[in-house]
Amino acid sequence: MSVLCLLGGSWHGGTVGLIVPGVHWNRFVADKMGGAIERDKLHNFSWELHISEIEFELKSNIVPIGKVKKGTFYHRALLFKVIADRLGIGCSLVRGDYNRAWNEVKLIDDSPQGVTGLLLPPQEYIVDLMFVPGFLMKQESAEADQYKYI
Repeated sequence: MSVLCLLGGSWHGGTVGLIVPGVHWNRFVADKMGGAIERDKLHNFSWELHISEIEFELKSNIVPIGKVKKGTFYHRALLFKVIADRLGIGCSLVRGDYNRAWNEVKLIDDSPQGVTGLLLPPQEYIVDLMFVPGFLMKQESAEADQYKYI
């Protein structure tokens, strides 16, 4: 079993123009971890061999997150969480079964049209970092459940 570690500032390869809010850093995470993956080709995305090669190279099962170039749900969610924390953006890292992990963010929806000053409670969303990087799925929707469990 690999242990991913964070080494001060080593998870990025230089200056990255992160945009907040925006989809740009979501895509940055996906691009750093092998890019978007078609859902029906997920089983062909061979991240295990890549991680094993890093472990062999370092002679350790502790893998710096900056070395990972092919990551799946778990790796991407961890990198996203690190970036969100560094930017001061509220985000949860949730770990599921079978190397699944995802990020949850709370966002405030706009007021209904014609009603000014109404502040609605925040809604929870799951951030897609695998298939359509940056796409937000409302918590407990069918698409969010599919992302988390299937």
